[in-house]
Amino acid sequence: MHKSPPIRYNEIMFRRFLLISILGVTLAGCQDQPGLSASTSAALTPYVTRTSIVPSTIQPPPTLAPPAITPLPTQITHTVSKGEDLGGIATRYAVKIKDLRAANPEIDPRMIPVGTVLIIPSGNPQQDINQPTAIPIPAVTLKTGAPACYPDAAGGAWCLMDVENNSGLAVEDISADFVLSGSDNTAPQSRSAFGLLNRLPDKSTFPLVVYFPSAPAQPWQINTRLRTAFPMVKENERYLQNNLENAISNISRDAQSAEVSGMIVLQADQMDANIIWVAAAVYNVAGQPVGVRRWESLVGLKSGSGLTYDLRVYSLDGPIQRVEVQAETRP
Repeated sequence: MHKSPPIRYNEIMFRRFLLISILGVTLAGCQDQPGLSASTSAALTPYVTRTSIVPSTIQPPPTLAPPAITPLPTQITHTVSKGEDLGGIATRYAVKIKDLRAANPEIDPRMIPVGTVLIIPSGNPQQDINQPTAIPIPAVTLKTGAPACYPDAAGGAWCLMDVENNSGLAVEDISADFVLSGSDNTAPQSRSAFGLLNRLPDKSTFPLVVYFPSAPAQPWQINTRLRTAFPMVKENERYLQNNLENAISNISRDAQSAEVSGMIVLQADQMDANIIWVAAAVYNVAGQPVGVRRWESLVGLKSGSGLTYDLRVYSLDGPIQRVEVQAETRP
């Protein structure tokens, strides 16, 4: 049997040195290769504490109450109809007869002519005394037509009233108070009506309009009072002169709407217009306004140039018999 020769100590050490050198070179080569890592991943277990952490609570900013606004008192009036007396009027407005008589000392309670306008007291005598001074007084006397209100599907009511200007001057900022009463014994509702245009030229007529979102039960009683109307001051500085040309008003076959079109021409030798409005009103056979609408231009208009307009107006009640159109241009 052949026996291997004994390995000397120096040879063993040399072999260990050679093995370590080879391993070192191998590991270094692995670390230099992209995508390889000499480190190993290990699952980390978080340290669990005995103290619970309470998240901080962020308090929302306090809600600020809106500032108190004290509205100016609005005087409510009632136009006496046939068959009405002080007792019935006081019951309708939920006021005492003595307060109603005190607010209208010049009225003979035994005989009140039809058409008499009564002041309805608020229940505060001092306020009723001071009310007339708090209500704007129209600077121009204008003629108003009979008001009319029309219900809509949402339970509200559109109310319109013609205003006629024969003052000899153009008038602006026209408004009127509408008081709408119903048959359900609820408190009368009061709202202010305005025109679709700021200016009403002399010798012209156009309706004011107002909407009551929740109208009382029908039949209605409508009372109105002209609130504001001011003569024009320096009209040419704030309003620009224009003409409506090629104006066409086509009433639909069922007479429930009207299409209005044409061209608005800004007269030359004045400022350019940045606000261009065209308003149309439709009337029934009785001459009562039954619908209004305003068209507004999205672009300006240079002096001496023209711009086409087109809008459709719908009737709130009954067939349309005629159409009225007015325009307003401002710098």
